[in-house]
Order: sequence, then C-alpha cells, then structure tokens
Amino acid sequence: MGERNVKGRFSRVFPVVVITLLALIYLFPILIMISASFRSNDQIFDTSLGLLSRNPTLDNFKNVFSVMPYGRYFGNTMWITGMNVLGTIFCTPMISYSLAKIRWKGRNIIFSIIMASLMIPYTVTMIPLYKFWTKLNLVGTFWPLIIPAFFGYPFYIVILRQFMLTIPDELLEAAEIDGAGRWKIYRTIILPLSRPGIATITIFTFMSTFSDFLGPLLYANNSDHYTLSLGLYSFMNEHSVDWAGMMAAATLLMIPILVVFLFCQKYLMEGISTSGLKG
Repeated sequence: MGERNVKGRFSRVFPVVVITLLALIYLFPILIMISASFRSNDQIFDTSLGLLSRNPTLDNFKNVFSVMPYGRYFGNTMWITGMNVLGTIFCTPMISYSLAKIRWKGRNIIFSIIMASLMIPYTVTMIPLYKFWTKLNLVGTFWPLIIPAFFGYPFYIVILRQFMLTIPDELLEAAEIDGAGRWKIYRTIILPLSRPGIATITIFTFMSTFSDFLGPLLYANNSDHYTLSLGLYSFMNEHSVDWAGMMAAATLLMIPILVVFLFCQKYLMEGISTSGLKG
C-alpha cells in the first residue's frame, strides 16, 4: 500500500517538476533580455551581476523613442497585424468549413495538398514569392504581408478544420431538414460553435504577425514601412551595437504579445485541446 502511494505521488510530482524546469529554460532568455534593458552597455556583459543590475536605469527605454520613430513603426506593425487577423477571421473559417463539413469532389486531395504544403520551408518559396510580388509591383508596400491572409494560411486551416470535425453532423442534418442552406448553417451553427478554434488561430495570427521579422525585411524596403521588429536595426551601427537599447526595444516589442496571450490564454488552451480530437 505504501509503495503504491509512493508511485502515485511520484507520477503526480514528476510531470510538474519537468514542466517547471522546461518553463525556467524558456523563461531564462526573456529574463536576461529584461535585465539587460535596465543596464548600461558597460554592464551588459558583466556576468558577475547575474540577473541584477548595479544601477538600474530607464534611460534605455527613453532612448528607444529617440533612436527610432517608435510611433510610426508601431502603427505599421498594428496595421499589418490587424489586416492579417481580419483576413484570417474572415476567410479561414469558410475554407475549413468546406473541408470539414461539405462533401465535394476533390476535397481530400485539396486537403492533402494543404497538409503537404506545411512540410515546405518558407526559405524554399521565399524567392519565387518575391519574384511574384515584384511582377505585381507590390514590393515596397504592405500588401505582400497582408494579401496572403485573405487566402488562408495552411496551418490555421488545418487547426480549424480539425476543430470543426468535432461538431456533430446531426446538428447540420437537423438544420437542413428545417430548410437551412449551407450559408445559414455556417452563420448560425458552425461559427458560434467554432469560437474557441477561431480564437486560437486569431491569437496565433496576432503573435506571429506582430513579431514577424523576415517578411517585413523582404518587402518593406522603405523605412516608412518598417515594423517594430525591423526597428531593432536602428541600434546597430557599422562598428558598434547598442545592446542595452536593443534589449529595451525588444522588451517593449514583447509587451503587446504578452498582454494578448495573458488575456486570451483560456481560449487558446481550449482551442488547442479540442482541435485534434477527431481526424
């Protein structure tokens, strides 16, 4: 009996210990970044201080607003992020609905192609896409970073499709018997029941777009179109780097993402836990 209690206690405690250690490992770089943002460049590589600063200062945060046009970059970032969220919310549920609940010829083939596209690294399609947007004369604008969201990103389509598969077909059949068409079923049944899944892909879209670096680096070749992630370049000179200022800017960049995650983590966890129940 005593041995069984010990095993039961170990099985409960061990996962908690492992998760706590993994959390600390992931949090450590963030703590380093926050700590460095309150130091001077002379102290930033002083390992004897640990995570503490000898004379904490807010000057680095003040310099962020003078070194780069923070307001403009923040506005650009929010515009791109907001349009991506809008495109994802508007188009992805319709695509997922057609793949999950409407039977049409070639549906499984299309879904297989979407799944296969997840295996292709962005670096493979980066040059062809750049040439495509160049021929459309859209390089140097925000549109190459916005338009793809209105056609659906494969990862979000797969997540939401898996979530919609958990909706009982009996509900849709009952609605059809009552005379509801596909569009009415989508508006009155599918969308309300898919809110956790839609919330999940919305949060993912916000976090990935807000912190995106490679996309703006490719297409925003005008400083007026720079985002906050590209603004970090402002702290790099030809012969030196303002590491303390960069860490302060990175800390400010992280705050909106952290706020969104903290307020929406309930919906995120619910959507993730139910999106893979049915294949």
